[in-house]
Amino acid sequence: MLSNLLKSYRLGFLLLLFVVISPQWVAAQGIVNIEDLRREGQIGFFSSLSLALSGLRGNDKRDNYSIEARFDKNTTDIDSFFIAQKSKMKKNDMVMADSSMLHGRVVFKNDSKYDPEIFIQQTKNPFLRYHQRDILGAGARITLNDHARIGLGLLTENEEDMNAIKTRTERITSYFHDDYEVAENIDFNVTMYYQPSIDSAKDYKASMLGSFDFKINDNIEISFQYNTFFDSMPPATAVKRDEALATKLTYYFQK
Repeated sequence: MLSNLLKSYRLGFLLLLFVVISPQWVAAQGIVNIEDLRREGQIGFFSSLSLALSGLRGNDKRDNYSIEARFDKNTTDIDSFFIAQKSKMKKNDMVMADSSMLHGRVVFKNDSKYDPEIFIQQTKNPFLRYHQRDILGAGARITLNDHARIGLGLLTENEEDMNAIKTRTERITSYFHDDYEVAENIDFNVTMYYQPSIDSAKDYKASMLGSFDFKINDNIEISFQYNTFFDSMPPATAVKRDEALATKLTYYFQK
């Protein structure tokens, strides 16, 4: 009985924290942590739905939302997943930012620690930076230990900025991901990306995504996230760095 009572208090506290922090959330972010929510080491079909909402009433009327759906299909030989994300920010009923992202990835597993992978992504209007960014790439996912991974590969990037100027760039892509167990049912995970141009080391994109994940039960998780994105050679209408805070509620559908 005492254990159930403590669980109820914990759930209530986390939900209260979710409500308090969520107004700080920044919508229309251009980064989604593809490493988060992976079902690595599990076989079968899995799906999850994540939602972030915030609003403000008073001198300004603000409404922000972000919704993300994820689908994983894992076999003994292949891990694959698809992510669809949509974000919007409105101020006084006017749309201030609107973005979306689609990402698909296939990992070919083997007995070594080097797993080949291929991926494709389309992003529209991330951070009001680009009208559209499409990437296609391949590389290897490398296991360092039971909680850390690195990735290394090549990608082709096609971008169209807000002035309809189109560019194509070939990049080296690399990432590092690690999960830290803070306490029972509380994890901190961080993912860092670095993508320099093959033609010029001065042209690079980098991002970092950090998340505290609070597991309420087998179905529900609350995450507090900080994301930052840096572009050394952004479009003329954009700044080099963008940042976003997010409070996210995720529901895991059971098989």
